[in-house]
Amino acid sequence: MLSIGLRPKCCGYKYIFELANMQISGNGILPLKLNGYSALAKKYGKTVCSIDKNIQNCISKAWTDGDVDNLYREFGNTIDADKGKPTAKQLIMHICDKISLN
Repeated sequence: MLSIGLRPKCCGYKYIFELANMQISGNGILPLKLNGYSALAKKYGKTVCSIDKNIQNCISKAWTDGDVDNLYREFGNTIDADKGKPTAKQLIMHICDKISLN
């Protein structure tokens, strides 16, 4: 997660990390807002909207501050053309795939 520019000091980092762990351990997180985000919202006493916003902010920060060449090398054509960055689902599933391969 660090190699793609996600920083642990962002609130969304721990949520992305937990969602990836949940998915890898067999707990279904999709669709994110119904399953993944609501599970985190209950756990942390937050709203689904705040979980989503923190994750989006973390992704945006990684995209503005991170190594753009590395990000495009990692995500290639999976980046949302309208937003210029991956969606939360794409990012989390990519992280899960990387962890599973290792």
